[in-house]
Amino acid sequence: MRGLVAGYTGVDYALLGVVAVVAGIVFYSAWYVYDIGKAIGGIYAGRILAYGLWFIGAPLAASLIRRPLAAFLGEFLGALVETVIPTVGGFTNMIYGFFQGLASELGYALLGYRKWGILAGALAGALAAPPCIALDAVLFAEIYPAVVTALLLVVAMVSGAVYGALAALVADKLRWQ
Repeated sequence: MRGLVAGYTGVDYALLGVVAVVAGIVFYSAWYVYDIGKAIGGIYAGRILAYGLWFIGAPLAASLIRRPLAAFLGEFLGALVETVIPTVGGFTNMIYGFFQGLASELGYALLGYRKWGILAGALAGALAAPPCIALDAVLFAEIYPAVVTALLLVVAMVSGAVYGALAALVADKLRWQ
């Protein structure tokens, strides 16, 4: 029997569930990293330290499952778990997870769903940054001068790329165990 999502197996769904819980816990923990960074160096420091942690659900799920929509589902379901825990972000976590997941999924789609390694994970992690920065502005009216916004975007993309690559590396190691 074919899965609800094209070609997904029971094992894929189980992995997706595990990734959602792990990502949700990491997302929840990222709020502490954000708060520590904010206390030490202000809002920018908090963001610089936490952004990439909020982007790892997509590359982790996609690198493990290696099927279309895995990135989107990993990020969105991780955000759902984060929302249920609950965290400071509340329901907005799911909005972020939805759009960050779509953007990360775009990375794998651009690669024709043929590349799942470290570079693909880095791309997926980096692509989660633009919707995050945009949602910060739209949902929380965090409008900064263009230079500051551009710098935050670059930092978030680099952070997302680093954590995305690490998630893909971890997934690659887990796949061979």
